[in-house]
Amino acid sequence: MAKSKKNESPLASLLSELRTLTERISVAETGDDARAIKRIRVGFEQVTSQLRKVTTKLDPILRPESIFDPTDPNTSGRVVALTLVAQTKHPLAKIPEFYGAGVYAIYYKGDFTPYAQLKNRDHPIYIGKADPDNQAAKDAVSQGTKLSARLNEHARSIRKAFTTLDISDFECRFLIVQTGFQKSAEDYLINFFNPIWNSETKICFGLGKHGDSSETRVNKRSPWDTMHPGREWADATAENQKTLETIVEQIGDHLSTHRPYADIHEIFERFTEDMHQLTSDRFYTPAYGAVELEAVDAVPVSNAIS
Repeated sequence: MAKSKKNESPLASLLSELRTLTERISVAETGDDARAIKRIRVGFEQVTSQLRKVTTKLDPILRPESIFDPTDPNTSGRVVALTLVAQTKHPLAKIPEFYGAGVYAIYYKGDFTPYAQLKNRDHPIYIGKADPDNQAAKDAVSQGTKLSARLNEHARSIRKAFTTLDISDFECRFLIVQTGFQKSAEDYLINFFNPIWNSETKICFGLGKHGDSSETRVNKRSPWDTMHPGREWADATAENQKTLETIVEQIGDHLSTHRPYADIHEIFERFTEDMHQLTSDRFYTPAYGAVELEAVDAVPVSNAIS
């Protein structure tokens, strides 16, 4: 037996009327007045938008507030960064020439007193990237030998600073990446580690400086060259940007504020915290607002990956 219209809900009755109106609208003549047609079209779009909102409100299924997007530069930067940290360390003094561009991290394990807090820590003293020769490169060969060249360039600078540094005290990790991903990965790694040799920390920067011409000797010596004399063009510069005492003090303050990571366990824990912020677990329904799912107690990262 057919359900009586008297028992229909108000919305069901309105839906029946709307269907009838929709059928009438679909066969109605539009006329020839372009301006009038436009006004009607805009009106229909507004009504359609309102109906869509009403339809959404009737859906009881939870909707996520965000969706994980692997193509987002911030997301890909994090993934590349973690992949770099997972790579094997190599002596910076023994990097052969190889094809590829990408990102790298340099680590210090020596006894230079201002860097004592970095010794025996899995925390880079410098983060960098090497862009490919060809910005359209799709493989390592067409990227050129930029990554190995950059690492060996840094090794040459360190060798020249033999009065304060020993090249055998330096190790590196590197990762050859697809063209276009190296910049976001470098940005994330620098923000993550705050390495004291990077210019972004504004402390002991200047390792990547290539030298001044004789016409630009008015430039002041970089903090890195003040700490580690030996590069001829820098030693010929007359004035420091900072005093040695200031640099040492800033390094100590920085490493006290940004405590170096001890090992991969600490790094992974911090990384997962960042990723959790990136992918919200919150849901919502249009009718009831935000809804938080119940969570179980997390397993300590050190236990999970040991």
